[in-house]
Amino acid sequence: MAGRLSGRTAVVTGAGKGIGRASAVALAREGANVVLAARTAGDLELLAAEIAALDTGARALAVPTDVSEEADVDALAQAAFEAFGKVDILVNNAGVGKNGTVATLSTADYDWLFKNNMRSTWLCTKAFFPPMLARKEGWLIYVSSVAGLNGLPNEPIYCATKFAQMGFAQAIDYEAYPNNVKVSVIAPGGANTHYGFYNGTRTPGDPMLEGFHEPEDVAEAVVFAATQPPKTRVFMVWMRPMNEALTSGSGVHFKGAAAEAAGS
Repeated sequence: MAGRLSGRTAVVTGAGKGIGRASAVALAREGANVVLAARTAGDLELLAAEIAALDTGARALAVPTDVSEEADVDALAQAAFEAFGKVDILVNNAGVGKNGTVATLSTADYDWLFKNNMRSTWLCTKAFFPPMLARKEGWLIYVSSVAGLNGLPNEPIYCATKFAQMGFAQAIDYEAYPNNVKVSVIAPGGANTHYGFYNGTRTPGDPMLEGFHEPEDVAEAVVFAATQPPKTRVFMVWMRPMNEALTSGSGVHFKGAAAEAAGS
């Protein structure tokens, strides 16, 4: 039986681990061919083999890529178009995070976060959005964070990158929808991924993680955005794990040392 995305091709950035990996698998289960982009070739090859074993008819192409570098993104686009002829869905998921205060974070941290979170978003959109406009069909999906909706403690630069990503998506929606291209932002809260382990905000085995989103939960939202009826677009999916609560007035309250899910 054909999946809902059979005949479509999706590019997924940050596909080696976490939300990106889960999103690639979820899209492939729906029949979409997937172009897998991340820095680590080994992770991508394992994922491509897993997708091939799904037996859904979906094909996977692993393209080691640093999506913060323009030459790499150009090579990614060339490989995708040569292999599949078109790209229908771009899942802009790659990202990094680092927590701290203004006093402890550096200008180098600022440059690194903006390069990996916002510059990568710009480069990938620049590469894949214009062909969608020309074809008058496509889906741009940005895996952002609740940190792009509310300023959060100890995440001043990270929040700035995610607010920038949200504003960027809102702005390009004006270019997209008159040309039948759909823009969606997925804004998850805390997710049980490697993200918090490498930036030092979480400890493996922490009971707090049990209530967080799993990568597959966020991947379901990605598929939801990509499978709306022709006359419907969902601009934002705001996701909250069951152990995070909203406060009145100030935005988001985190129980314990919960960090945001940036994707990647």
